[in-house]
Formats: sequence, C-alpha cells, structure tokens
Amino acid sequence: MKKDKITISPSEWEVIEVLWEQSPLSASEIFDALKDQTTWNNRTVRSFLDRLEQKEAVAKEKKHGVNVYKPLLKREQCLRKESRSFLERFFSGNPVSMMSHFIEKEKLSSEQIEKLQKLLETKQKNDKK
Repeated sequence: MKKDKITISPSEWEVIEVLWEQSPLSASEIFDALKDQTTWNNRTVRSFLDRLEQKEAVAKEKKHGVNVYKPLLKREQCLRKESRSFLERFFSGNPVSMMSHFIEKEKLSSEQIEKLQKLLETKQKNDKK
C-alpha cells in the first residue's frame, strides 16, 4: 500500500503515537502506556497493532521471543495527510476559512496571537522568495 494512501483511525493513531514516542515496544508495553487513558485491554491493543501492520504502518519483529513493533511511517507524514483530510472535509480545502474559524471561536492568549502573527510574517517572507 502506498504510504500516502494509508488511513489511520483515531484509535490506531493513539497506538502509533506511543510508538512514535518510543520504539520498538511490545504490545504489553504499548498497553501499559495507554491503560490510564483508555479502557482497552491487551487484546484490543493487539488488534490495533494487527491492523496497523496490515496497513504497513508498523513493522513487527521478534526480540528475545517477544513481538516488538516500530512505526514505518513518520508522524509528520501522517499529520500532513490527516490535516489535509480535515481541511478538505470541514473547510472545502480553504486554510483561511479554517484559521478564521479557530481564531474567531477560540480564546487565544497574547502569546498565541503573537506566535500566529510571527508565523504569518515568516510565511509571507518565504513565499516572496
């Protein structure tokens, strides 16, 4: 499967997020990392890992008789694809509409507003080059 065509569900995202932070890990280690934030059991984690492996998003190998997993996709790759999908679904692909929505609807601190202004200034400078 082409890496840019892989779709990761929200639950699978939680699993692969653990692997992006640290890998390789066993299913039990992933379960331990997630047990305080989910109601999943070890079998559920293994099911998500199986799906991610079938999608070629993670690889499995034996180490000391235990299956360990590592991500085959970079977080940035997946984030870019998911961001694009979100932008297309909810804002017809228009980043200005999305940003306007969040800026108007969310409470922003002075620091956050300043950071956004700097990002836009940097973007404007880089696009003029």
